[in-house]
Parts: sequence; C-alpha cells; structure tokens
Amino acid sequence: MLGPVTVETPAGSSDGTLFAPRDRVVLSVLAMRRGEIVPAEVLADALWGDQPPTTWPKVVQGCMVRLRRILGPGAIRTQEHGYVLALSPQEVDSHRFERLLERARQLLALGEPDRAAYTAREALKLWRGAPLTELEDWEPARAEAQRLEELRRDAEDLEVEACLAAGRFREVLQVARGRVATAPLRETRWGHLARAQYQAGRQADALRTLRQAGEVLRNELGLPPVDL
Repeated sequence: MLGPVTVETPAGSSDGTLFAPRDRVVLSVLAMRRGEIVPAEVLADALWGDQPPTTWPKVVQGCMVRLRRILGPGAIRTQEHGYVLALSPQEVDSHRFERLLERARQLLALGEPDRAAYTAREALKLWRGAPLTELEDWEPARAEAQRLEELRRDAEDLEVEACLAAGRFREVLQVARGRVATAPLRETRWGHLARAQYQAGRQADALRTLRQAGEVLRNELGLPPVDL
C-alpha cells in the first residue's frame, strides 16, 4: 500500500505490473480493509464508480481467480456478502509501518531515544512512494492515503526528535533542514531545526531559523513563531 502495489511470494517479489490493472485495484481495496468483509459492490465502485458494466460481478470474480493464483488459494476468502483478505497485519506494509511507528513512540516515551530513532527509520524504509496509487480516483482511498501520509510525516518528525533527545545534534542537522524544506508549514520541524542548530553551537543560525519560521507561519497560517 505504501507505493505502487507489489506482492511478495515465496518465489520472490512480484511487481504490480505483472498483473492486470483491475486486479491491482481490487487487491488495493482488499489490503486497505484487510481482515474485513468487502462487499463486491464496493469493489465495483472502486473499479468503475457509479456506472459499472452489467458484467461487473463476473469481472470481479475473474479478478479473485487471478489474485488467488498469485497470493495463494487461502489468501482471499469468499464470504456471503463479499471477500476478505485473510493476511496477518505483518503481511501488509501499511500495518507494519503503523506498528513500528507506535513502537517508536513508546520507546521515546520510555527514555530510549536511540532505539526510537532506529525504529522510526525502519518504519520509513517501508515507504516506496505515494500510498494507494491504484485508487487515487476513489474517495475512501484518498482519505486513507491522506491519513497515511500524515503518519509518515509524524514518523519523520519522531526520528528527528529522538535524535535530538539522544544528543545527536550535528548528525541530525541536515535531516532536520531537509524536513523543513519538504513541509515548511509544520511548525514542529522549524523547532527541531533551530534546536539542533543551537545545541550544535550555531546560535546565530538558530535565531535566523526562528525568525524565518515566524515569517512563514504568520504569512501562511497566521501563527506565532515556534518557541524552543
């Protein structure tokens, strides 16, 4: 889910281009709702919107046949009202990501910043691109993609915060600067950068960062500058 759809099988990784576009859409919907019954009508909505063809039930069934060949016969269960992707959380990258992020938060709260930073980086390594790219025209997926992107930014911020808590100010300077550049309206990132600069002995740079943060946030959001 965290990038173009791929499938890892015992034989190796299968690029999503190796199976049909409709199959990728169906698999993305099932993965988004892993463990839940997904009505066939929901799959039709994701595939065609408000105007599915009259043959849509057979098309969906064909997708299931092909996906089971790739995932294994027990990976997708047929229920009375739909289909269930019967995989464990660890077999779906978005679930692994969220579990690692939560663990990183716990480690930081427990006073283990080095382990928290490492765990946050492991979570971020799971990302291969924009989430749920196969479903960009489907509203439920757009909302889920936005949620996942926000969690990705949280993981990025947590990694920097953990490095700062571990006293690795010089090491994290470039990372903190890059994070500000990618999301300049996240005030926490300005604070992280200024703190890293200050603790690394670059007090003048820290003051300039805070002034710049104040200008950007006031102009764009009407917010005051970040306090350290």
